[in-house]
Amino acid sequence: MARTEPLTKAWQTGKVGKVYVLHGEEEFLRSEILHAAPQILVPEESTRSFNFDLLYGADTTMAQIITMALGYPMMAERRLIIVREAERVLRAKPAGSAGARGKKKATDDPLLRYLAKPNPDCVLIFDMEKFGARNQSPFRELSEKADVIEFAALKEGEVVDWLRGRATELKRKLSPEAARLMVSHLGTSLRDHANELDKLLTYTSGKSEITSKDIEQVVGASREHNVFELTKAIGSGNKAIAATIALKMMEADKDQRQFLFVMLARFIEQLIIAREMASKGAGDASIADALEMRGGAAYFVKETIAIARRYTRQRLDNALRAIVHSEAETRGAQVNNELLIEALLLKLLPA
Repeated sequence: MARTEPLTKAWQTGKVGKVYVLHGEEEFLRSEILHAAPQILVPEESTRSFNFDLLYGADTTMAQIITMALGYPMMAERRLIIVREAERVLRAKPAGSAGARGKKKATDDPLLRYLAKPNPDCVLIFDMEKFGARNQSPFRELSEKADVIEFAALKEGEVVDWLRGRATELKRKLSPEAARLMVSHLGTSLRDHANELDKLLTYTSGKSEITSKDIEQVVGASREHNVFELTKAIGSGNKAIAATIALKMMEADKDQRQFLFVMLARFIEQLIIAREMASKGAGDASIADALEMRGGAAYFVKETIAIARRYTRQRLDNALRAIVHSEAETRGAQVNNELLIEALLLKLLPA
């Protein structure tokens, strides 16, 4: 089982390879590595756009990838090229073809030629779900000349350890019992666990420990009718779905209702930040940092920016005030949840 820490620590201490292949079922850990790579390997933000390229296998060819990898860095120590969905360009050569025979000339294949003499000023990272047979080209050559790292799916006990370690990084204590409770609710998907931990951070703001009760309140709630599905429905302008989810949450206990309004306010505040930064030309990475979108979650920043652009700044400010007003109304003796949600959504949905 691969972890992200050994690789990122190696990079931070200057132990950087020339070609990497990241593969395996645990896509979230691979995404965390890929998110950290530009900040570590091309640390100067002012020149990063010149020296970092994110490519997708479906949209490029191996020849184009290698041509870019052979380029020189601009006012930086190195270039970085990440190829996601690399299985689209890394394919085993058919048996009997020139590529499948051991004596194929390196000049016949751009990747094999590059592996024989990689650019010392470039780091090339291929990311894919499943690595090919190691007795077939090009996987045989990659196994010999590249750093091939597998991120296999974690078992339940390993997920418990990962959860506790991540909670510590986020300045929270999480007992083994509480971590096991999360696993019982969510299974072994690290992306699901990372998303739930982000919710729990907000829910337990001001506390040093995430308890089993907190997990039951946040993670144990219906996955179909939760605040994150609600914000997704609001952002897409789907009033019917948003109303259904919000009413379900309003019918829950007092803690869940409070959590609903806290997270709605956080959602609007994130849209305000994303909208203002995007309007000033800030890049996705800077916006993700400002929104505290950690690890793989940073890949959702484009969706947040797209939603934010559907609003005017005045409408977002009005939405934030409407949330505060509605939360105050829920403290009254007689509250009509349906009317309250109807009125609130009219002010939260994009115009």
